[in-house]
Amino acid sequence: MWLAFGVAALVVALALAAVLFRLRGTLGAVEELLDTTNDELKETLPEVRQTIGNVNDITAGVNVGLRAAGSGASSVGHGIKAAAHGVRVAGQSLVRTVLGG
Repeated sequence: MWLAFGVAALVVALALAAVLFRLRGTLGAVEELLDTTNDELKETLPEVRQTIGNVNDITAGVNVGLRAAGSGASSVGHGIKAAAHGVRVAGQSLVRTVLGG
């Protein structure tokens, strides 16, 4: 019986050693992948930051343009209102002149 326990313990120890050996290989591959990914991120990150800066500059320019267009449209709206009022007053004056009154 002690011999059976010893053999069983030896088999379990060998199986555990095989599992740990494979785990070491897998973890080594993951570590290599992470190192490669980290190096690539270090190379790419400055370019991404520069692109984000360019997008921010473009957005700021678009905002300025939209503000200018908005104020211009507001001025045009006021001009149209003033023109409509002038046409109405002129029309009333013309009607009074034609009718003699």
